[in-house]
Amino acid sequence: MLSRILVEGYKSVDRIEMELGEFTLLSGVNSSGKSTIIQALLYIVQEQKRVRQGNKNDQYIEMGKFADIKNHVKGAKAVIFELDMEENGGFHTSRIKISAEEGITTTILETPSEKKRPDYTETHSLVYLPVDRIGVEKAYDLHTEASKEIGSHGEYTYSFLAMYGQEPIPEPMFVYETGEVGMSLNNQVNYWLEYLMGFHVQTDIVSDVDQVVVTYSNAKNNRYYRAKNVGTGVTYIAVLVIAALTCKSGDTLVVENPEIHLHPRAQSRFVEFLAYLSARGLQVILETHSDHIYNGVRKCVKKKTLSKDETAVYFLELDESMQTQVHRIKLNEQGAEENHPYGLFDQFDDDLDELLGM
Repeated sequence: MLSRILVEGYKSVDRIEMELGEFTLLSGVNSSGKSTIIQALLYIVQEQKRVRQGNKNDQYIEMGKFADIKNHVKGAKAVIFELDMEENGGFHTSRIKISAEEGITTTILETPSEKKRPDYTETHSLVYLPVDRIGVEKAYDLHTEASKEIGSHGEYTYSFLAMYGQEPIPEPMFVYETGEVGMSLNNQVNYWLEYLMGFHVQTDIVSDVDQVVVTYSNAKNNRYYRAKNVGTGVTYIAVLVIAALTCKSGDTLVVENPEIHLHPRAQSRFVEFLAYLSARGLQVILETHSDHIYNGVRKCVKKKTLSKDETAVYFLELDESMQTQVHRIKLNEQGAEENHPYGLFDQFDDDLDELLGM
């Protein structure tokens, strides 16, 4: 599990150190630094893979020139990232320094501990779904070369479902068992998709052109429709559900703006879905602008489906010098806030006060 991230001298960040929980939520106004934190995390993981595998890997992000990424307001001489990770019974810190003079240097440090040395050849995976993830398409590529990858934008998610939908989901601990839901990936995806949106999804491989055709049906009938003939939100949430269920315990799922095209009820229920997986070993990191996602997290803390101590909620804003400031929101056992910075999903109350003439 990723347990701590430090970012220094990067874009609008002077120096920020954040603890990461089993479930981490990043919120804040536009351009306040949420994506900056995620970019730093992704770049560290990307560099870890490069060091371990010995080859260049730009799977997640291309950093660019130092002059483009440094904190100009503070006159940063270097960009520094650190990420603490616990895996395979061991603990280590990855540290990256980027400067104009030295370029990029990456160091993986083993932190002294009584635990055994990490096995760097067997690492957990990070699955990232950016805000511009794959949406409605007439057909999707069948990924035959690396069939168990979902792609940097989720473009191979439906390929994964088409090729492995009849098999049990990769992580048995994630199976939702009610007596009526089977263990296959198809069954598990459709159980959650029905709960979230009232729909089922079906994939068909067109082998002659290496394409996958995806259709959806309302759970109350057996008639399937192409994606353009159902709500856009169905396609977007299906990608997220499939991607999450391709993960294993110990993996990290990072999602930007999961609320895209979703009704508030579906947003709240999606948090329930992620809380179910998080309680069984999937680390979740969400970036959101939705109070429904935020309140969904609070509700799960109250219902004990998310651990209060393992849930990290942050609010980011810019100060007068345009530097990112981070506030950690403290939630009690009832999911109530113990501190509330101004700007944290206050707009509903502000609008209501104006409507009521207060």
